[in-house]
Amino acid sequence: MKKTLIAASIAAFVAAPAAFAEVSIYGKAHLAAEFYNSAADEDQIDSRASRFGIKASEDLGNGMSAFVKYEFGADTIDGNNGLTARDAFMGLKGDFGTLTVGRMAAPTKAVLYGTGNVQLADANAGFDFASNYASKGTRVNNAVAYGTKVGGVNLTLATVGDDNGDNFADQAIGLSTDVGSVHVGFAHINDDGDENLTIAGAKMSMDALTLGVVYEDAEDYSDTLGASASYKMGSNVASVSVSSREYDNGNDLDVTTFGLEHKFSKKTSAYLSYASVEDDKDDGSMTSVGMIMNF
Repeated sequence: MKKTLIAASIAAFVAAPAAFAEVSIYGKAHLAAEFYNSAADEDQIDSRASRFGIKASEDLGNGMSAFVKYEFGADTIDGNNGLTARDAFMGLKGDFGTLTVGRMAAPTKAVLYGTGNVQLADANAGFDFASNYASKGTRVNNAVAYGTKVGGVNLTLATVGDDNGDNFADQAIGLSTDVGSVHVGFAHINDDGDENLTIAGAKMSMDALTLGVVYEDAEDYSDTLGASASYKMGSNVASVSVSSREYDNGNDLDVTTFGLEHKFSKKTSAYLSYASVEDDKDDGSMTSVGMIMNF
């Protein structure tokens, strides 16, 4: 009898947090065999932005909730590389909007992936559509962001600390909305060091066809214009993208990517892709065969 009571008490204690907070583990495994036509790279099997994370939320009542997210990059090929930091933030959500504090993607990154990068993300990292934009790397530390919806427009305001974390050096704004079947986005980071970044894009979906275009101005560094398209045929998706980056020093970098993805399910797919890069000094290409599983 005593053992039964003790067991029941332990079970109730362990289960108690689940009654107040919802916790989930998620991730993505992405492996690819890559074949290069480039003097600087060698054929290899690589992990492309594989990751896992933990999300939790708690209902605080009166329409308000608290949330937290920790996400890590996980190299599933070479365990010696360990884990890398991706997102790490917490916040509050309610009728007032959403307040988030920590390490997170800047609004500029959200515009790039929300309007233009409609094909396989990270499938040809370094040779892919997104890599030709400075906004791909705009995940920021020591940030405070506020998001809300004004009419039909999603608004994000953020202030970002400098590399030392001792003052809030940068400010950012992001806007996005849907106009019929067209999703448009705009974001700007005002850098205290005068390295301002502005990006604007639009994506239109018409049944099986999706088209996207993105323009980015990295002040005193480069300008990038690109377009992408994907077409769904049953369980298969064909995609193509082109982008041209003009550096202020006079150099140009052009990227073209083709992809064919087969979806076994909503979470698992395999793909074949080809990407070529042309600049003023050298040309190169990558053929990649990979598999992605989300969980």
